[in-house]
Amino acid sequence: MAEVKKSRDPFIDNARFILVFLVVLGHFFVPIRGDHPVINEINNLLGLFRMPALILLTGFLSKGFMKPGFIKNITMKLLVPYFIFQIIFGVYYYFLYNDPTYEFYLLSPQFTLWFLLSLFFWNLMLFVFTKIKYPLLIAVILGVGVGYISEIGHYMSMHRTFVFFPFFLLGYYMKLEHLKWVKKRFMKVAAVAAFVFVYIMFEQVLSLNESLNWLFGYTPYAGLGYEEWYAGFFRLAIYGLSLIVGFAFLAFVPTRETFFTELGKRTAYIYILHGVVVETMYELYLYEALSSVWDYTLILVYGVIITLTLGSNRTVRWMRPLIEGRVAQPILNRKN
Repeated sequence: MAEVKKSRDPFIDNARFILVFLVVLGHFFVPIRGDHPVINEINNLLGLFRMPALILLTGFLSKGFMKPGFIKNITMKLLVPYFIFQIIFGVYYYFLYNDPTYEFYLLSPQFTLWFLLSLFFWNLMLFVFTKIKYPLLIAVILGVGVGYISEIGHYMSMHRTFVFFPFFLLGYYMKLEHLKWVKKRFMKVAAVAAFVFVYIMFEQVLSLNESLNWLFGYTPYAGLGYEEWYAGFFRLAIYGLSLIVGFAFLAFVPTRETFFTELGKRTAYIYILHGVVVETMYELYLYEALSSVWDYTLILVYGVIITLTLGSNRTVRWMRPLIEGRVAQPILNRKN
């Protein structure tokens, strides 16, 4: 009898969809976060876990790196789309901003595209880190230590690659039962307490205005205004707080099939494409449309519409050749 392929647990895809929605929401918040402290605080709290948790779950789904053809596969699904959209977005932003001083660099990722480049490197790094002792400890040391090197920054997403790699590696080593331990009885109460604790602690660690710059993970400590030897302890604290609130978030994720479970398998489409939509909306009219704090409720509506639209069957059908790198498949499949 043929073996039936086990489908992916809905819990994972539910979590991925909610997280990518929060990423979309966060990118809506960033341009106007300085106008209202409450929005700034909410965005900072969400920023603590949305990308780390999404990266952790991505690492959890990357356990097949030893399979034949793995490097070719990630090249087609990560590196090819990166270069395609890096060029497309670069040209688009040049005309959108109508800025003659706008500079485009092929290896300096546009907006959301850093994730594709970092994810490519994270997958390659598994070949090394799964063969050494204390891989998680070394990953954390590198993630903290890279902040002291001012020369490593946005270029090729090197800084973010090392900063967020511990979450990816942790996800790789986790099993489903590790992720679902937060679904035990009374864990939602503990999760609420965790959110409150982390909110208070985060306010004590960093000021409101500088918090998000730390969470972005692409600026060395000196660029953040911290040249002291103990700057790395702030990143360690952020690592800890991110994990606490990240698992607290998972406590509220549905474990059963929902209307958005299938969309959780299409987060690449939502993530890659939403940035250009958000920037276009702000450039054309959104700054003027948001005149009061109540107008910001529109952002929730826009966030839902954009997330559902970019994850729809139609978007997947139209964009699959580019998002999944299929346009390069004839070249990659060509035999020497």
